[in-house]
Amino acid sequence: MEQYTITAFENDGTTVLNDSFTAANDDEAKTKGLAMLEEAGHLHKGARIARCGQLIYFERCKLPGKLKGTAS
Repeated sequence: MEQYTITAFENDGTTVLNDSFTAANDDEAKTKGLAMLEEAGHLHKGARIARCGQLIYFERCKLPGKLKGTAS
């Protein structure tokens, strides 16, 4: 079993979930992690699942403001 870390963020960058769990492989970790996000009500927020620094899953925050290479 491998150790995985899951973190979820609000759009302003505030951390709303920071937890760890074990899984047999990366596919199982992604499934477990997405279930944890759904259970906590953070499924469509910015989130990442990682193992030993390797990114397994990533969903970008929906940042406010301009995103296409223009200065604010």
